[in-house]
Amino acid sequence: MPTLLVLLKYPRVGHVKTRLAETLGADQAANLYREWISLVLTRLQPLRDNTRLIAYYDGAPLADFTTWNPLADQWWPQPQGDLGIRLAIGFEKAHSYGQPVVAIGTDCLELDSPLVSDAFSRLASADVVFGPAWDGGYYLVGTSRLLPSFFKGVPWSTPDTLSSHLALCEQYGWSTATLPTLRDIDTIDDWLQYCSKE
Repeated sequence: MPTLLVLLKYPRVGHVKTRLAETLGADQAANLYREWISLVLTRLQPLRDNTRLIAYYDGAPLADFTTWNPLADQWWPQPQGDLGIRLAIGFEKAHSYGQPVVAIGTDCLELDSPLVSDAFSRLASADVVFGPAWDGGYYLVGTSRLLPSFFKGVPWSTPDTLSSHLALCEQYGWSTATLPTLRDIDTIDDWLQYCSKE
């Protein structure tokens, strides 16, 4: 079965959602992110009948994630390094199962299991799938097979993240598919935009 990597951090005050904390305060930002972890993982549960759901965690020992333990099939610790290194290692390990791999974070609250299923469906005919975010990055990325250097040289957390990654795919001749554009919640404006739609 295919593998879904869900990247998440332990909601430690002062260490998560720091841009949101600039307005809301560190305590409230961490509390919100704690809720988001539960919300995102709960929405993904329908996938577990035919998808391996891996919680790819960081920021605390595994014992601190006990609250969410039943919501994933396996828990893998993220290695040291920037996001590209952590994704590359996670994808390599997940692709050892021989099936497509998709990765998401836990700060896009519009994401749900049908959209992830759509991503896996698109990997039947494309090498790569992206879920574009309004800020120029992406909330989802997946590959149909292990692609060497797929995450190498991508500028992270910039307005050019997705465009640079698409250019890399073109350079290597990897076919791409894209999902609807959604919003990651990083700033107070993102949060207010999301709340206004609820």
